[in-house]
Amino acid sequence: MEAPRRRFFNCRPMLPGMVGALAGAIVAVKLGNPSLWLLGLWGVALGAFALVRRWEWFALPLFFGLLLLRGALTPTVEVPAGTYPISGTVINRPARRQLSTTAVLYPVYISGTRVPGALQLSVPAAARPAYGETLFCTVTLEEDPTVHCQGPFVVMYAGRARGGISTNPSRGEGFYGWSLAARERLEGVAGALFYPWDGPAKGILLGDKSDVDFLTYEAYRRSGLLHLLTVSGLHVGVAGAVILALIRGRRRWLRMALAWTLVALFCLLTGLAPSALRAAVMLLCFHLGLQLRRQDDGLSQLGCALILLLLLEPRYLLCNGFCLSFGCIYGLVCLSRPLSRLLPGGGQRRGSLLAGAFSVFFATAPLLSRVGGDLSWVGIPLSLLAIPLAPFLLVPGWAAMLLYPLLPQAARAVALVPRGVLLLLQSVATLAPWEGLSVPYCGDLPLILWYAGILLVSDLFLPNARRPAYLGWSVLFIALVLWMTAPV
Repeated sequence: MEAPRRRFFNCRPMLPGMVGALAGAIVAVKLGNPSLWLLGLWGVALGAFALVRRWEWFALPLFFGLLLLRGALTPTVEVPAGTYPISGTVINRPARRQLSTTAVLYPVYISGTRVPGALQLSVPAAARPAYGETLFCTVTLEEDPTVHCQGPFVVMYAGRARGGISTNPSRGEGFYGWSLAARERLEGVAGALFYPWDGPAKGILLGDKSDVDFLTYEAYRRSGLLHLLTVSGLHVGVAGAVILALIRGRRRWLRMALAWTLVALFCLLTGLAPSALRAAVMLLCFHLGLQLRRQDDGLSQLGCALILLLLLEPRYLLCNGFCLSFGCIYGLVCLSRPLSRLLPGGGQRRGSLLAGAFSVFFATAPLLSRVGGDLSWVGIPLSLLAIPLAPFLLVPGWAAMLLYPLLPQAARAVALVPRGVLLLLQSVATLAPWEGLSVPYCGDLPLILWYAGILLVSDLFLPNARRPAYLGWSVLFIALVLWMTAPV
């Protein structure tokens, strides 16, 4: 008889750990004071004491303190809008136009003082800054720039170069520079294979949306298919499943090592995007659980990924893409089973797909209201169409790009399938009717209550799945009332 499997994380300490990490990251980002180290040491000491006493909630103060200590190492520096002398190393060029080029600099020195985060800088196209070069110029910083992730870096500032630009030709390639150079070569291959849909192809296959024009971007956003243009768990899961399907046998550790080599290579080629790193960490937890014969625990895997990435950079919490990526998986983990019992055909595959689509919609709705202020109902049925088609685009698309330098004609033949999928997605996104709902901005309190209610509704909270989740639905209703009655 097969031995029963234990939970991957006993008593789910990652759940209070995730709560503690989120609270610590919020405090660290909002305050950004070097004096946080004292409160952080107190939290770590309390967590260690609780761990010695074997209290189940030890992870809450432990990771709360660790995030405060991490925030104290990189305190927030307020830089008002204005003109400053800056210097920094070019780590990416996300957009290239006829008249200007957008360069991302990290680390950044403003008036000789290093500031946390990266700077997105618009420079004349004639400058053509190269990867690894150190750039010196005078910059006019924008007021309230949009915080977003550029690879593993958080862009905190945006500005336009004024006057002359000087560069230091020293290059520091390293693994990250190599991955960016390799991705740039693959982008050229994608342009040759998938024209005139090369913009969406680069976004879906490599996570680079710089060549997606405004109309196409808006079509994907309004149709609810924008998540396809962002490297996420879908891409990483397909990449890991390919090698596991090709290599069969009893050597499970060898299969996992090969799968992880492929996933690591894919993450490097996407520029170490936080969404790809989140999915990679969750996949590692899942594979380790299989090898150690532990129960699959999606919430603990998600908590582990969130804690590791916030320890790497607490300011990821300010990026909309990072929050949406975790919100999607949080909704799938917590709401898929409860909704599959409520929807028709819950015990069948189509019922599970429909429940997954609704779970993602409900979990990301308040975050989308903080981004654009409108929600697309059309995205639910269109996601049911697009997600099953994704492997037919990703697998042959990657194969065609890797095959193109050796056998261009064979690569073009392999690319016929992903070209057909791209044409279908482009047509669906462009022709889909806009059926949306304008909603007010979701504040911090309704947002916290909303995600707490999702957890209380889920089977992970209820000791008995048959018990009605009155508490969770009540919290969700209160959060909805606070959200909808908020002033616009």
